[in-house]
Amino acid sequence: MANSRQKSNSICYSLITNPRRIQWKDSLNNGVFSSSMICNAAGIKSFISESKRHAASTDFFSGDLRTIFYFDFKTLKRATKNFHPDNLLGKGGFGPVYKGKLKDGRMVAVKRLSHDKSQQGESEFLAEVRLITSIQHKNLVRLLGCCSDGSQRLLVYEFMKNGSLDHIIYGKKVCLNWETRFQIILGVARGLQYLHEDSHLRIVHRDIKASNILLDDKFHPRIGDFGLARFFPEDEAYLSTTFAGTLGYTAPEYAIRGELSEKADIYSFGVLVLEIVSCRKNTDLTLPSEMQYLPEYAWKLYERSRVLDLVDPRLKQLRSLVEKDVVRVVNVAFFCLQLHPNLRPPMSEIVTMLTCTPEMVGTPSRPAFFDRSQHKKNSEKLSSVSWDTMPDPFPSPLESESTSSTQAHTQLPC
Repeated sequence: MANSRQKSNSICYSLITNPRRIQWKDSLNNGVFSSSMICNAAGIKSFISESKRHAASTDFFSGDLRTIFYFDFKTLKRATKNFHPDNLLGKGGFGPVYKGKLKDGRMVAVKRLSHDKSQQGESEFLAEVRLITSIQHKNLVRLLGCCSDGSQRLLVYEFMKNGSLDHIIYGKKVCLNWETRFQIILGVARGLQYLHEDSHLRIVHRDIKASNILLDDKFHPRIGDFGLARFFPEDEAYLSTTFAGTLGYTAPEYAIRGELSEKADIYSFGVLVLEIVSCRKNTDLTLPSEMQYLPEYAWKLYERSRVLDLVDPRLKQLRSLVEKDVVRVVNVAFFCLQLHPNLRPPMSEIVTMLTCTPEMVGTPSRPAFFDRSQHKKNSEKLSSVSWDTMPDPFPSPLESESTSSTQAHTQLPC
């Protein structure tokens, strides 16, 4: 009886499935299968030595999942040295994340769901498992496994050597060159394009921000923390839902009216882009009043043709910094920050703008929400306008072009 109860209370999951049960053709046709799902024999063998196999119990997990591997709580406790504070990587919306080392030497990141989240936290935990096990992309964090043991709920991810983006862009120890910052911006855009348009599911992340962008050893970005993510019906323009996310990154229509769509992620992406360019938080009350809110301050600089004043001062010393490249990225950010969601381009268009020549990216309109006196008037005027019906944007006027020289190293001394 005790053994049976222990099994029912210890249901843990991993992405490694039984090869005999994989429908290769269906997976390829649905866009689910990717190279990241292929594991070499040695890796599987070592993983099995760390794990046990159980079927998913219907009372714990409602959904049609394959039988997947089991992470024992003791294994994760040992890997993180009993969740020692020295191994704390950061705190997500639903719990802390710890660095761990398995017996075979592999490094992992273990997310431990906070006990005080109660039933809501458990439902978010299950939502994250459902989502991540069904999507695969090089710019999304990869889930290795998870565990539920009594009151313990844990997710096990691949370890990202360079941690989360917020530690880099808000800190002063590491300085990324422009090429690497652009690589991060483009990678996040491609990850969102997959979630919104290319996945077999239409998914809204709901919490795009610097702390949810993880960086590997080459500073390639991966979107993480899917605890708030939502499946989105194909035939719905938006969902009416309770607000959840991070203020400062949140789209107005979602924060005020609870209208959620992929356009909310696009707005958050625009804020994130400005943070990466400037290396500062979106809101900083310690600064002079006109500089406190980053998007508004950025637009003021843009209007005065002083976009380079927005850039991280450490980057200005580099000869490889090209003004046109900076203006293009800032233009894209302002397209994402338009007040009305219909005026924000889809992520596929954003990726195109980021990868085309700077001259092909137009000049965005003034984001209406910055003009508080015209807020209501502009909202009514734009309600029937969409990105698709806007005229072709005209080239961004630049009187002079900066020259580019030898590229600097990814990481600069600060």
